[in-house]
Amino acid sequence: MDTDGKILSAVEALYDAALDETLWPQAMGQIVEITDSCAATFCVIDGSERPRLPVFATFNFEKRFIDEYLESMVLHDPTVQYIVAHPDQKIIHDAEFITEREKDRHFYYDWHGRHSDTRHRLAGMVSPAPKVQSGVTLHRTRNAGDFEAAHIARFQFLYRHLERAVRIGFHLGTLGTMQRMSFELLDDNPLGIFVLDEKGYVLFANRAAAALAASDEGVVLSSEGLSLVVRADDRKLQALIGRASTARGPDRVASGGAMRALRRSGKRPFSILVSPLSHTALTVTTVKPSVCVIVADAAKDVALPENLLRGLWGMTSSEARLAARLAAGDELKTAAGELGIAYSTARTQLAAIFRKTETRRQGELVKVLLSSVPLRVR
Repeated sequence: MDTDGKILSAVEALYDAALDETLWPQAMGQIVEITDSCAATFCVIDGSERPRLPVFATFNFEKRFIDEYLESMVLHDPTVQYIVAHPDQKIIHDAEFITEREKDRHFYYDWHGRHSDTRHRLAGMVSPAPKVQSGVTLHRTRNAGDFEAAHIARFQFLYRHLERAVRIGFHLGTLGTMQRMSFELLDDNPLGIFVLDEKGYVLFANRAAAALAASDEGVVLSSEGLSLVVRADDRKLQALIGRASTARGPDRVASGGAMRALRRSGKRPFSILVSPLSHTALTVTTVKPSVCVIVADAAKDVALPENLLRGLWGMTSSEARLAARLAAGDELKTAAGELGIAYSTARTQLAAIFRKTETRRQGELVKVLLSSVPLRVR
């Protein structure tokens, strides 16, 4: 592939990374090749007195080196110090503010040299919000030499696309690894979880929440937000959401509330908990989660995973199947019939389950099972 083709491919990779932060190393790898660099880093720096890097991705650096850098050396890095002090500068070449002789005398470069032979840096930084800076830094070794005019020109061309990619990622909220992991965990929760912004728009609905909205039982998810079909229930829900979204100060935690909501089928009502979310946490996005709405479906059968019952209490496969049926609400005779075993066999297995779970009564057993087993949707 010729140089123009590589540049076009790198531009495409940047926009892919804007939508999926896990692709930043791939995008950086292409930029490294185009600029004849040796390594690259992608970071988001907050503007506090002790700057943090809540997001940090690398290309061609060892994890141990990066971990030590983030833990103890980032505040002493002259390039980071310069970037924080010059938030309006877009392209930063370290040769502009520190000489090679000064690097030789600087304790940071002494530490850096013990882990990596990278020496020269060229950074493209974007400020998508006040006191927040993000971008890519390219690295070259001492032997490779400093960045030449051609390298800088190529990087300057790519910068306009880097800037757009960072702003897109910032707006969509894709610049947070922990946020993505949290959403994946929420997706595994059997409860329906909706996350709303201050205007009531739904920012996130986990798998169970989407299933509730699709069930046509009375929970409605639309471009306008979250609502309930029964008008009286919906008025109460909107009041709870409004109170939680505007809550501030020490009363914020207690400003949520709980309610029950009727369903079209006439089955047991939904139980709904409305809770405010933090307004002060650092979030690398213009989208601000404000309220969490949790919907519990009492009519939904949530089976306890038999493999977890075996792992937690050493139950046999037969005992785990019986315990799962009892936890789902079956009486012992009903569970025995469903499993195709004799009632006397079920009683023998139940005695073994009591012993292994250190319980004595069926009610106590169900409580222990439901409170001890981490439930997942899948």
